[in-house]
Amino acid sequence: MTNKYQFDPAQRIWAKPGTSTLTYSDGDENEEYLFSVITNAKDVSTNSPELASAIKDWPSEYHLSPVRHNLLRPFTLGPSDNILELGCGCGAMTRYLGETGAKVVAVEGSRRRAAIAAERCRDLPNVLIYCDNLIDFQIDDPFNYVTLIGVLEYSKRFIAGPDPVHACLEKARGFLAKDGALLLAIENQLGLKYFNGYAEDHIGVPYYGVCDLYKDDEPTTYGRQILATKLCRAGLPHQTFFFPFPDYKLPQTLVAESALHHSQFNVADLLCRMTPQNMQEQPAPAFHDNLAWRAVARNGLLGDLANSFLIVASSAPQQPPSWLARSYTPGRIAAYATETIFEATENSIRVIKRALYPQEASATKAQIGSVVLNLDLPQTETYSSGSLYIVGVQQLLARGEGIAELAAWARPWAKLLFDDIYIENGQHCLDGALMDAIPANFICGPDKQLVIIDREWRMSGRIPFAWVLIRGLVSSIAASPTSPALAAMNYRQAIEFTVRHLDFLPGLSDQDFAEADRFESELRQHVYGGKCVAGYFSPIYMSPARCLIRPITVQDDLDRLQAEINRIKSTGSWWVTKPLRLLANWPRLIGRKLADNRNRDREH
Repeated sequence: MTNKYQFDPAQRIWAKPGTSTLTYSDGDENEEYLFSVITNAKDVSTNSPELASAIKDWPSEYHLSPVRHNLLRPFTLGPSDNILELGCGCGAMTRYLGETGAKVVAVEGSRRRAAIAAERCRDLPNVLIYCDNLIDFQIDDPFNYVTLIGVLEYSKRFIAGPDPVHACLEKARGFLAKDGALLLAIENQLGLKYFNGYAEDHIGVPYYGVCDLYKDDEPTTYGRQILATKLCRAGLPHQTFFFPFPDYKLPQTLVAESALHHSQFNVADLLCRMTPQNMQEQPAPAFHDNLAWRAVARNGLLGDLANSFLIVASSAPQQPPSWLARSYTPGRIAAYATETIFEATENSIRVIKRALYPQEASATKAQIGSVVLNLDLPQTETYSSGSLYIVGVQQLLARGEGIAELAAWARPWAKLLFDDIYIENGQHCLDGALMDAIPANFICGPDKQLVIIDREWRMSGRIPFAWVLIRGLVSSIAASPTSPALAAMNYRQAIEFTVRHLDFLPGLSDQDFAEADRFESELRQHVYGGKCVAGYFSPIYMSPARCLIRPITVQDDLDRLQAEINRIKSTGSWWVTKPLRLLANWPRLIGRKLADNRNRDREH
């Protein structure tokens, strides 16, 4: 039936003559910018530095970030696969699918967006782009996989009939081969971030989804149970749920359903430094999601409150994956990008860490000062039971505790580092293998002993002890809720006061802070490329010692101050002491009145 479509060589797309285009758009300015960037780029591959450098806001990040592709990395796709992508948008996922070598047919209802997708895949002969509403699309070939990524929620806008969602799912199922599977990605109507005050992704209004305010013609998301029921009704009863974090759009971690029921696996540890993308530029959320996941997971609710879903649905039984979770490093250049796989074995959990792009990783050597930086991969180790050490500082700062408690928490870690110190030319140094021995990379076991994990980096020679100490304290405070006890300090003061409480440590000098800044800046320039500039720590040292994993604005501070004023004015003591305040202010009010009278007399 594809003979109904004609090829447009100018736009590189297939379309029916006279077919009207859908009105869905990210905005003319955004899509024109995207088309210009892709057209002018020499490299349009999934990990193109050119495209990454063109990211300037949320729309461009969504379309150009290689983090998007993490959603489908766990699936072993290749030349033997036949894939149909329904609602391909501007081709970000299409490009990734095409690079696997699979035969890809992508369908997009907007002609401009289809043309952008075609431009993104211009050098991939195994990719065909069609412009058509997915409900009208016709093709004879059966597919191993059909994808609906960020599409099902728009069914009510672009499909007519009494049940557009069912029609969309049935249409997608109709394209599947007998043993094929639907890959469905969608936000969770009951995601934790929405209870936390984040705006509903499509409507832009907080609590819109959790209050079930969707109109008949609006994009609509669904909770886990409703989605499972809808898939069953559409003839896809065999379902495997995965949970992308912070969500499916830019996933850093994917958690399999089996991980939620594995007694040895601590899912919440993977989420302790992760917060949702704040796309709507709204005020700060009410609580720290990354801490809340612990209680949510312990009570068996993580699958129901995950921010979004990736569902593999089919008419035939599926083979469940052997892995429990996969984590990816966001923002790094290709040479330093990694994947960590948590794989269940018969008696334990195996942790495999490997380079995402091995060829590029093996060809890269970075010089930092007098030492060489290496990505020491691949690695395989046994999963350590216990809790991530950094969670302890997150909890104590969330409780509002101060420097003494911070120092008590840091003591066992700092002592471990101190016991490995070398004195070299009068300087306190560590072996380069300990460059990443920061609290985020330690497990606190059941016996309260610290076990180092995730040794992906190795430096030859010696490195400054102060650098590891400072980067460990900075990263720990930055990933923790802001404690009122530290709010009046900057980062440097908080670090210095903490070190003073640790009487076995040498004091930190101006040179120590400067050297830590230099080493950290050079490391980040190598790992993250042009996104980082010299002097990474310098502005942080002078910044208030508060959480840096979510944006803090002046308006946030004003809102907090106003909330505190309102709280004080609502207390009983405020009203009881009101007459006393009036009496105390009476002389000042009389003086102001007399001064105003004298000024009026002079004017006359």
